[in-house]
Amino acid sequence: MAIEDIPGPRGPGPSTEATISKKKKSKKGHEGAVAVVDARPAAKVRDYESHVLICTGGDCKKRGAKDVRKTLKGELRASGLLGEVRTDAVGCLGLCKHGPNAVVYDGAETKGTWYLGLREKDVPEVVEEHLANGTPVRRLAAERRPRKAAKK
Repeated sequence: MAIEDIPGPRGPGPSTEATISKKKKSKKGHEGAVAVVDARPAAKVRDYESHVLICTGGDCKKRGAKDVRKTLKGELRASGLLGEVRTDAVGCLGLCKHGPNAVVYDGAETKGTWYLGLREKDVPEVVEEHLANGTPVRRLAAERRPRKAAKK
């Protein structure tokens, strides 16, 4: 029996690339045979200009994160950017007392631009200035502080 004939979570066939793993992960095949497989899915990830993560955890949810996300999607659709900007709701980004919070990842700031306490009325400005033109909205963006020194 060939490795590609062993059923896996994605099924057998040419859509997976099988290689031998150094960690020796094994899967039982038919008739008790054991094969060592490390399969990589053939799926490809779509490339977006920007990626926006919106916190929808407890405190952010209470402060209107659902409405902020809905407004963001509407503004992206209206401006023709919906296919260029990926938006995802996440459980918690931390900094809960400042919510609703969002992080924009794009070419403007490699570590992401954090928007704390984002309100529906601020969303059009973020879409126009940051997502369409690539310039973070400084008056809304959180300032970064240096990391604390590691304890020795």
